[in-house]
Formats: sequence, C-alpha cells, structure tokens
Amino acid sequence: MNTLPTHTTLTVPARLIQAGDEFTLHRRTRTAALHAYRFTVGCVRIRFTDGGEAFLDHDAPVDVCRPVRNVPCATG
Repeated sequence: MNTLPTHTTLTVPARLIQAGDEFTLHRRTRTAALHAYRFTVGCVRIRFTDGGEAFLDHDAPVDVCRPVRNVPCATG
C-alpha cells in the first residue's frame, strides 16, 4: 500500500518560513512557532516553538521540512 508524504523538503528564503516549518540552525533542529516577519530592513525574526528566536537575512536560503496540510484523497 502506498503512503502519502506528510512532509516535504524545500529550500526557501528566510522571509518565507511558515509556522510549523522545521529547519537546522547552528546544528540544532528548530521549529518555527510563527511565520517569519520583518524586523528591520533586510532582516526577519523567527520565533521557535521551544522558546528563543533567530534573526536572519531575509534572502538567506533555508532548507525547511514543511508539513503537508492538504493531503489529496484517492478512492479506488
């Protein structure tokens, strides 16, 4: 039986990080609590689910593991 993926891996600019995205930062796996939002010109702020936050260049490439929210339904 085939199973559908529950996560997909993408490379996105830091400004497009969404709540629930998992990514590695400083050799630790982090999960975004909220969408990234503009902090200063060219910089975004990302809050983590386990507390803490990071400030990244808004164009910095980040490899994220994003939950698939809309799983297609197939019937046989």
